[in-house]
Amino acid sequence: MDKWELQKGLLEYDDASHTYLYEGIIVPSITQVMSMKFGGMYASVSPDVLKASADHGTAVHKAIENWCKCEIPSDLRELKHFQVLKQRYGFEVLKNEIPIVIKEPCVAGRLDLVLRDKEGRLAIADIKTTATFEKEYVAYQLNLYKKGYEETYGEEIQALYIVHVRSYGGKNFRHFREIPISDIPYQWLCENYERWNNGKTTN
Repeated sequence: MDKWELQKGLLEYDDASHTYLYEGIIVPSITQVMSMKFGGMYASVSPDVLKASADHGTAVHKAIENWCKCEIPSDLRELKHFQVLKQRYGFEVLKNEIPIVIKEPCVAGRLDLVLRDKEGRLAIADIKTTATFEKEYVAYQLNLYKKGYEETYGEEIQALYIVHVRSYGGKNFRHFREIPISDIPYQWLCENYERWNNGKTTN
């Protein structure tokens, strides 16, 4: 069980059940609540393919985290792509795998990267290793992470980025893209959370 003493309270995460607890109460993750708007995106993909992709993505995230924190090398080409992007776009990694909580409605999660971009702005970024991704999904995800980070740590996030690295299944590329900041994802969460939490989904 991972535990973090945050400014707003104790956040715990049970990796075996993929469950967050905030102040001892089970709360949904941001990834889970995103299913009320984007559920079924990978319904046509076989479970074996999904698992292989998820396992590879986890390995890439860990390799990037280890390199950012301790400069531990890895043979994964996605790490090389990340290093190229970091040099090309001039961003500085400040933190990795940061726990956050949005208190109302209460959801939790962990964001991949806190950055200082080349303009000096405090930013957060999400690492994607899938062959493709839904841009609207990423925009909602990052803006909810922004809301949670600002509530949890009291620092204003001034920019959002996607780090897309892939060297798997015949795909080989690297992208660093800014995502617009918007209040719409949090408004959507507030408007739809209660119905979703009661077992109903809505788009």
